[in-house]
Amino acid sequence: MAKIVPVEEAVGEILLHDITAVDPDKGFKGRIFKKGHIIREEDVSRLKDVGKDHIYVFELGADEIHEDDAARMLAKALAGENTEAGTEPKEGKIDIKATAHGVCKIDAERLFAFNSVGEPSCPTIYNNTVVTPGDKLAGVRIISLTAPRTEVEEAVKIAEGGIVKVIPFTPKKAGLIITGNEVYHGRIKDKFYDKLRPKLAELQCEISEKVILPDDQERIRDQIVDFAAKYDLVILTGGTSVDPDDVTYKALQDAGVENFIRGNPIQPGNMLTMGWIGDTPVAAVPAAAIFFKWTAFDLWLPRFLIGEKVSKEEVLARAHGGLLQSIKEIR
Repeated sequence: MAKIVPVEEAVGEILLHDITAVDPDKGFKGRIFKKGHIIREEDVSRLKDVGKDHIYVFELGADEIHEDDAARMLAKALAGENTEAGTEPKEGKIDIKATAHGVCKIDAERLFAFNSVGEPSCPTIYNNTVVTPGDKLAGVRIISLTAPRTEVEEAVKIAEGGIVKVIPFTPKKAGLIITGNEVYHGRIKDKFYDKLRPKLAELQCEISEKVILPDDQERIRDQIVDFAAKYDLVILTGGTSVDPDDVTYKALQDAGVENFIRGNPIQPGNMLTMGWIGDTPVAAVPAAAIFFKWTAFDLWLPRFLIGEKVSKEEVLARAHGGLLQSIKEIR
């Protein structure tokens, strides 16, 4: 509902329309106050300067809430661990940003419920995206200038405790097992270490120990068991092709790896194999990791390093978007 009030009495009121100004000396013509702006004490003089002794303002009903107040309430509820919500809305919107380097987790089911309420709106980045401090994770607002207070309160209740959070990386140690008779006997030089070391370091994981083993199932098995007891992550390279003399698969099974997932519908890296011994992830990385910037290993590595276990169903679902050669950036 609109009403006309003297500008001196308009502090705290909501502008019903944009206010424009013309300054020929400075060559300026444009908006100085946006529709929906809440008038402040310091705005009164500026409004009078552009000839606004009386202005149209919005009369907020008792059961309504302004977009700025709604955004503050909603952002506070949405922001979870290791995130930060702004306090000053811009055009009715508040951003939620990361405060840690880690993996962004979005509660997609609650996000769907939140956006189903009506006026409240919150788009986010993809779940399981790797983020750094300052990265934008979500933006929240209401669709209109005002919203029913009951809708905002319902959305706050759904989001309470945080729908958006970041699980931070912490320093981890990995053991690297390089397999293959050709490398063990010095016929070719290993290339995996130089490719994998910076990938892990970027996520705060250090390769603490590496060994080179022949295609000997028992020796590989024993080394897996040893490293799983000592380190946060075990990585094997080589020995995961379809050749009958590649024994890494059998060694993994003999070592007691659980939640065993052999291969995945992602390219490059179809032959990636993974599982867990207790809480320690064990991943056998195929040769594609030498030749391509990104493989299936890059998708799952951040998850390994925040202590999550990946299910077979999730691996299968990742076929959608799993053609990595067509993706410009993996985070």
